Amino acid sequence: MLGFFLGGFMRLQQLCIRHFRNIIKADLTGLADFNFIHGLNGSGKTSALEALHTLSVSHSFRSRKIKSVITEDQDALLVRGALSPNNQAVENGEDWLAVQRSRSRGTLVKYRQERLASVGDMAGLLPVQLINPDSFALIEGSPSVRRQFLDWSVFHVKHLDFYMFWQRYRKALQQRNSLLRRGKIDKALLAAWDNEIAVVGEKIALQRQQQFNDLAVRFESVYSRLGGIEPSEKDYPAFNMRFNAGWDNSQISLLDSLASSFEGDLRQGFTRHGPHRADIDFRVNGRPAAELLSRGQIKTVVCALKIAQSQLLEAAGVTGIMLIDDLPAELDANRRAALFAELRNMQSQVYATSIESSELDSSWCGGKTLKRFHVERGSFF
Repeated sequence: MLGFFLGGFMRLQQLCIRHFRNIIKADLTGLADFNFIHGLNGSGKTSALEALHTLSVSHSFRSRKIKSVITEDQDALLVRGALSPNNQAVENGEDWLAVQRSRSRGTLVKYRQERLASVGDMAGLLPVQLINPDSFALIEGSPSVRRQFLDWSVFHVKHLDFYMFWQRYRKALQQRNSLLRRGKIDKALLAAWDNEIAVVGEKIALQRQQQFNDLAVRFESVYSRLGGIEPSEKDYPAFNMRFNAGWDNSQISLLDSLASSFEGDLRQGFTRHGPHRADIDFRVNGRPAAELLSRGQIKTVVCALKIAQSQLLEAAGVTGIMLIDDLPAELDANRRAALFAELRNMQSQVYATSIESSELDSSWCGGKTLKRFHVERGSFF
């Protein structure tokens, strides 16, 4: 599994979309560093970003229910992309990644004309970052959203180690919770699962903490530049974040935490401490950030987090694509320009949408290449 993890600077040269929502057929060629897609609401611009997301992880960011994504009266959708390592030319179709999702036949993924045994084998081929209205959940949503955000970064840097640790942890956690729900405890079996949870859980927490520390340093710098003013100024309050491992790991080991919380876990029927309860705490002046920040400020924070995360990946020799849906929303012209100043300094290929072409300024691209697409009723021009 995961045998196709490539790393390096991957980009798309071509994208083919078939029967994806209202996009019956689209062939986007000559893809650039920055790709701007504009069109009216419902025209298909967000569907194009969904297709890119599907090419990366086999599902849309709007719905995992494939029946709602496949064009009506069609059995299957297809997304194909020509991957170019280090911007080299793609020849003879050898570097095509293809994802087919069918109502009746399930999922088929191929890379370099070879069928992948599982969707998991796609991991690392084309990492994708997404900034869209749902990204506000990174600040306002549940802890699981923030864990997923951090784990995405850890996975693409540590990769196999983190993936294997997490698989082991999840299995052990399921077994321990099963024992707790059963009520009749086999102490030897409980001790075995506690030990497994503790061993791999400590490793997961350490990798997360290390990645978080690096992320926090980069975030602070990016956040300040995106704001365009000093964070201490009154209308743009200082922003702090702290990693919570899921137990008080500064005072107690995970094994001891499991032992001390056992009676409560038994009453509740589940394990209350461990990496599965980890979170990132975002605060402004000691209060939850979601309670104080405006929508524009939250979007600026989210953009800074995503860019900082992408910078970490690039430092590890990994890059992918950045999807930005409805770029102008909640960001004024100055912050949009500041965002693209950050993106210009990165290797990530960018796909951004807006209603009006004028809302995507060519000057933001600097010396990077630019391709514009206008979309109407699922057709691209």
